[in-house]
Amino acid sequence: MNSKKKRMKKTTGISRRLILCSAALWAAESPYAVIAGTVFRDSGLAFAGVEVELIPSQPGKKNKKQVFRTNGRGEFAFRVPALLMEYSIAVKPEGYRPDSKRVKIVGDERIEQNFLLDRSSKEK
Repeated sequence: MNSKKKRMKKTTGISRRLILCSAALWAAESPYAVIAGTVFRDSGLAFAGVEVELIPSQPGKKNKKQVFRTNGRGEFAFRVPALLMEYSIAVKPEGYRPDSKRVKIVGDERIEQNFLLDRSSKEK
């Protein structure tokens, strides 16, 4: 009986240490910003499956080009370091005119950028 109590105390102590270590790692995680938005067709409907590129103005170790395909509701999201930086968001869907916009990150914030795409003149 005594050894069982010791094992329970030892296990509880290990669990507490794991929780404290996890909390410390979570707190040490560097801050980030989110660049998100939605891509719409010219009809106003969401545009699923469109490739969206996020290109940093100054590429580096922490700032690399990212590519994302919009989900079924035409949404996209990128997680970037919370550093002063400018990015270009490029959308190039097939059969529609490509579009791009610039955004500026100042800190740990969320920036929304939506796109309404027009059909290309070849498709009309």
